[in-house]
Amino acid sequence: MTDTAPATQTCPFCYTELDARATVCSHCQAVKDITPMWMVRLKFYGIGLGLLLGGLFFAFVDGRGVNWLAVVFAIIGAVFLVMRPKFDLTNQLWRRKE
Repeated sequence: MTDTAPATQTCPFCYTELDARATVCSHCQAVKDITPMWMVRLKFYGIGLGLLLGGLFFAFVDGRGVNWLAVVFAIIGAVFLVMRPKFDLTNQLWRRKE
């Protein structure tokens, strides 16, 4: 089998060629965000589910009818959950201390 992973990566700030496993640029000291993918997905689903359930709860909690602002939050949460496969969460970000 051939290994398809690149042996190098490029720093997005100073364009220095780095080893593929590097998390800090040796030239400009930029740091690569290495948050695990499961945590990124958990944050995304947590926000969507929180908005959906919170919106539904607050839409009907007061007993005076439907709170339409809360329904809007519930719809936004549902869109987060339904559109999740369309978002690319695999891109790792670089940050530079300034």
